[in-house]
Amino acid sequence: MKGLIVALSCGVYSVSSEGVIYNLTARGVFRNQGVKPMVGDEVEFNPETMVIEVIYQRRSFLKRPPIANISQIILVFSLKEPEFSYHLAFKYLTYANMNGIKAKLVLTKIDKDIDQNLIKEIKEVFSSVGVETYFVSNKTKEGLEEVKALFNNEISCVMGQTGVGKSSLINAIDENYEREIGEYSVALGRGKHRTKEVVLLPYQGGYIADTPGFSSLELDLFKEDLAVFFPSFNNLFNKCYYTNCLHVSESKCAVKEMINEGQISKKAYECYLKLLDEAIFKKERFNR
Repeated sequence: MKGLIVALSCGVYSVSSEGVIYNLTARGVFRNQGVKPMVGDEVEFNPETMVIEVIYQRRSFLKRPPIANISQIILVFSLKEPEFSYHLAFKYLTYANMNGIKAKLVLTKIDKDIDQNLIKEIKEVFSSVGVETYFVSNKTKEGLEEVKALFNNEISCVMGQTGVGKSSLINAIDENYEREIGEYSVALGRGKHRTKEVVLLPYQGGYIADTPGFSSLELDLFKEDLAVFFPSFNNLFNKCYYTNCLHVSESKCAVKEMINEGQISKKAYECYLKLLDEAIFKKERFNR
């Protein structure tokens, strides 16, 4: 039988098939092949032995959180508690581009005392790099209908820091989910983990994946890779005169031209430079 892995707990895979959930184990051969079934995998299993026998080819996958076959990433950040970070948002967006998955940005907690100039600035900054942004309150439901529409007919991975309101957002989308909600600790300056596992929840012709919150995210890439995968730059890097352009001091740089013309936000570029400073060069560059 064919099914979809919707959850994993203690080595037991919950597989949905024809409206029924089967709790299965996986063949040992997968481990020998260095392959591990993931939430989101489409699989073939034997209903008599209750064993997964085949993992179908993945259309996409993420190492963190471990999930396969998603069609989009919904990045959730809060405007307050924790404070919104451009640097972290661009890091997540770059991570999505690295994995070839489209991403949208949802900002929560607009019911709190928020400077409207900040909201205007956020819209302008991310619009300049082609990223859709949405603002929502999980408490008052303001902006919720627009956000709910993002999930229709998609397999969406909801990602973000601990305490930004990911599970609260999912519960607001459908109260039947009853996802356990974490809290933001003022003393610690960060959220408290509640979601411990990746779970696929059915929604409007697709699925919503609730995932554990991140306290940090490290990008496993070189400076040259960042120049390719940073939001908007991924559509411009091949227009630069130099094939290995880092968009810093090179001449005839398409990215810098767009920035100088005001088409790409300078704040976005500042985040790029900060991320660039955190990365290292490829070894080949030193051997020239």
